[in-house]
Amino acid sequence: MGINNLLFIGPCEYGSTSRMRYNIFSEILNVEIELIDTSDVISSTNRILRSIGWRYKIGPLISGINKLINNVINSNQKNYDVIWIEKGVFIKPDTIRSLKKKTFRLIHYTPDPAFYYHQSRFFNRALSLYDFTITTKSFEIDLYKQKTEKRVIFCTQGYDLKVHKPHYSFDEKKYDVCFIGHHEIQREKIINSILNLGISVAIAGIKWEKFARNHEGNVNLHYFGSNVAGEEYAKLISASKIGLGLLSKWIPEKHTTRTFEIPACGTALLTERNPEIDLFFNESEVIFFENEKDIPELILKYLEDDENLMTITLNGYQKVLNGDFTYKQILTNALKQIISN
Repeated sequence: MGINNLLFIGPCEYGSTSRMRYNIFSEILNVEIELIDTSDVISSTNRILRSIGWRYKIGPLISGINKLINNVINSNQKNYDVIWIEKGVFIKPDTIRSLKKKTFRLIHYTPDPAFYYHQSRFFNRALSLYDFTITTKSFEIDLYKQKTEKRVIFCTQGYDLKVHKPHYSFDEKKYDVCFIGHHEIQREKIINSILNLGISVAIAGIKWEKFARNHEGNVNLHYFGSNVAGEEYAKLISASKIGLGLLSKWIPEKHTTRTFEIPACGTALLTERNPEIDLFFNESEVIFFENEKDIPELILKYLEDDENLMTITLNGYQKVLNGDFTYKQILTNALKQIISN
């Protein structure tokens, strides 16, 4: 592919999608992949100072990450065929300029919204320095193009074939429904309405603690904490008959990692219908809802029809297995575009 080495910079803690992509690069390139893992700085920063860093982009979190990167690149005389930066919201423009001197292909990738939610003055100021920016958010493509003349690449969210896979057969599944993701008021209302029908629900993710306490003693609610990642994440999805692929109401997203991770784990995806998801699946492969108020009754309908539910589960699994939704396929396609330009 014309790449002899690659420097990967990003938060690569266990279970993160950044770690998955880093591992995939090692697999598809079969060359030297160097890693600057910023998650060590993030986890070692005092909790309050870490929160200030996330919100205001100031303090030891910011200085620590930039110092780490500069120490590495200043300690060697190497140049890189590609420098790949993930979620570079904490990296100062001066650091980006130093990195740019080390490569002709400086890439920024993020699966997050860059302008709607995860705002960063550092990223905005450094955007024009990147040779390519890669986003999974179709609703932000025009914003990228307004802010930089460099190449913008859109790719879908994805899944890791080695992590997101069926761990339980249909007969072995323990829960009716699962949702793994951060708490939002609208999501809480949906989970409540499902529980009210006596349906078992497994949940995990940040800010669900109060909801779990309020339902203490409800045998149908199974709460697995704020952080379920990696194989444990995949197993929890696989242990459920239906996975909720709820999209955030904080941003106008049209699909999410769950869109592919749920069927990849051998679980039926229940998702809203929109033009983007219509490009990925049809009615025989996922359960679509038109209105959120229909979700509880839809779940009841499919839970009472094992044969139909198993068919949709299998069709959805085959669709993601045979589609271009694995990180390996996504990254390979992205690199081909980068190298060809």
